[in-house]
Amino acid sequence: IGKGLGETSNQVDNATLIAVNETIRNHPVEYIGEELRGYMTDMKRIAVGG
Repeated sequence: IGKGLGETSNQVDNATLIAVNETIRNHPVEYIGEELRGYMTDMKRIAVGG
């Protein structure tokens, strides 16, 4: 525990990286996150304090 996996490299094949990113982008949770981020972008600043 705490000693890692002994890997000396974190290189990833580009095709594998593209496939993983595509899988993440198409996950149902990411669709919800995209919608929520859209709501946050549309929010206006609220002056607090001072």
